[in-house]
Amino acid sequence: MKTNKILMAGALALSMVLSGGMLTGCSNSSTKDTKTTEVAKKKEVKTLGKKTKDSKSLKMTNNTGKKITVFETKSSSEESFGDNLLDDGDAVKNKEERTLYYVLKENDKLDVKVGLQDQDKTFVFKDVDTTDVKKVDVSLKEDKVNLDVTKKDGGTATLTPSEDSAKTEDEKKEEKKEETAKADTSNKSNSSESKKNNTASTSSSSNKNNSSSSNSKPSSKPSNSGNNSSSSKPSNNSGSNSSSSKPAEHKHDWVAQYKTVNVPEKGHNEQVLVKDAWDEQVPIKEMKEHAICNVCGADITNNVTAHTKAHALAYEGGGWHSEWKEEVTGYQTVHHDAVYETKYVVDSPATTKQELVGYKCSCGKTKAN
Repeated sequence: MKTNKILMAGALALSMVLSGGMLTGCSNSSTKDTKTTEVAKKKEVKTLGKKTKDSKSLKMTNNTGKKITVFETKSSSEESFGDNLLDDGDAVKNKEERTLYYVLKENDKLDVKVGLQDQDKTFVFKDVDTTDVKKVDVSLKEDKVNLDVTKKDGGTATLTPSEDSAKTEDEKKEEKKEETAKADTSNKSNSSESKKNNTASTSSSSNKNNSSSSNSKPSSKPSNSGNNSSSSKPSNNSGSNSSSSKPAEHKHDWVAQYKTVNVPEKGHNEQVLVKDAWDEQVPIKEMKEHAICNVCGADITNNVTAHTKAHALAYEGGGWHSEWKEEVTGYQTVHHDAVYETKYVVDSPATTKQELVGYKCSCGKTKAN
């Protein structure tokens, strides 16, 4: 009977050990899977462009409040941009930071094209100097994308897009139509003037030929001696020729035509000092043991023997006890850095200017600039 109980107890213990091992194995397996997933997530770092042996890089952060769906780069000497660095369905979210990889030709600067979600226009930044640039923030102001550049020495600058790039595709098409219409009007005007000149030249030549023919043709009428004076008078067509002479040519009085163009405000971000750097002396405190006389309550640290002996000689009793007190044992210097804040500084306020678009004559004809 005792033997059976011992065997049952052993089997139960072995079962518990095996089940514990299985649970530990499951736990370890689950932990390994979690760590593998975390490592995989860390490796999924999105970039703009691909890293190569010739590529350069810088940090780019989206601060537009919208998603960036178009991001293209090229060397400034190249004529056109390449493919969008963002794949279909991919976008740089607001506040998201990515590493931009780009390749420049020798002595070239960087051209950048940026487009936002739900917008039918893109913004082009030409000749961006990436020398000593630490990071670039893409921001949005007055419906225009800006590049806020922070250099490695702490300096900042705001880059604005070229004026033409901020136009929508419809605006660009409309401008092309206007330019084509102006060119057609100019060509028609030149053609009309040419036809008038040819017509006038033909008419003048015809009149000269008629005049010459009438003067050289002999008279078919018999001459009468009594009417020699009247019949021998030659025929003169000068009156009719003068009436069909060429009219005075119109001279165009071209008057310059202008349009009002809005010039946007320009500015940059600056780091403004708010508080100077300073050093703080922080006390270092420790707990120290002190000897206190039981008779008079005096602090007799470092003088216990002499003090208690004096009380004993005076038949005043003796003895002392310990008390712990907090003391300043020194000072630690803590440095506080200077505090700065970013301030937007206006370099030139928004204004308007008159831009020459062409010329117009009082007759209604126009010509391009």
